[in-house]
Amino acid sequence: MCPQTITFYSNKCSKSSSCLDLHIGNYRIYTSELIRQKVCCTFCVGMTLLQDAVLGQMAASETWPDDAALFKPDQENQILINENAASLAVQAFLRMCDLNIKVEGRSNAEFMSPSGKLPVLLCGKFVISEPIPIFQFVQQKGITLSEDLSENDQQDMKAYIQLINNTLIPAELFIMWLHRDTLKQVTWKRYGHPYPWPLNHILCFRKRHSTISYLNAIGWGTNNQSLTTIDEEVRNCCAALSQKLADKKYFFGSKPTELDAMVYGHLYTIITTSLPDNRLAKTIQQFGNLVAFCQNIDRDFFANCNENSEVDS
Repeated sequence: MCPQTITFYSNKCSKSSSCLDLHIGNYRIYTSELIRQKVCCTFCVGMTLLQDAVLGQMAASETWPDDAALFKPDQENQILINENAASLAVQAFLRMCDLNIKVEGRSNAEFMSPSGKLPVLLCGKFVISEPIPIFQFVQQKGITLSEDLSENDQQDMKAYIQLINNTLIPAELFIMWLHRDTLKQVTWKRYGHPYPWPLNHILCFRKRHSTISYLNAIGWGTNNQSLTTIDEEVRNCCAALSQKLADKKYFFGSKPTELDAMVYGHLYTIITTSLPDNRLAKTIQQFGNLVAFCQNIDRDFFANCNENSEVDS
């Protein structure tokens, strides 16, 4: 597969001594083997761009199907806080776009995902996972919440979404997989719930290992962070969001955008999820305008829906 070839080339280029030996001054010289790899990589990049363009045209040409479905882990017994936040953000976004969607809980939702991340959108011939790719997929159909924003506002929106990705998501992962009480009382039971012993333990160990590796890589591991420092990071994030929102109904005026969907999904989930340590929820609740914002989104877009009920821990 092309993406695998690109990854392989990048890894070898960054770690191979033969490649490093050929970086001399301002010149970069390739051996015949590296040239072949570079040609392959360039070809794969071109093919990937071509595939993306073709898929984009196919997505744009198809109307939104009546049987579009969003898959996530079972709400009552399995879903974790980070998974619920992402799923709720996508649900809010699709409702803001006035697109019909059927939400289904599946015990194997994670393994249905092309990226291994949630939620998973099945829309006609397409399977897309994670909030941002789903937002982009919907945009390819000519449906967007932010088309009326100025260029500066567009950039601000992307910056605040990145703030959420860099703060709230790692915080959710930390408390679910590295906070001992939450891990033992909530995560271990819920993540392994659908599987028999010993598979439940094996999958939990594997998931925790990959999550710790990710958090260590971005500086959010236990060597760099504690629940106290995580709480402070969340406080700073909320302060920035609160200042941006001010007394407005939505972050950029009278209409919701992708940012509103993301903020709602993560803040509402943290506030309404009962955990052994609820300090993150208490921190968010100190920002009155953010709490009111979540209540407004809940009322305006989920008034007749039970999807955003509290996670049963």
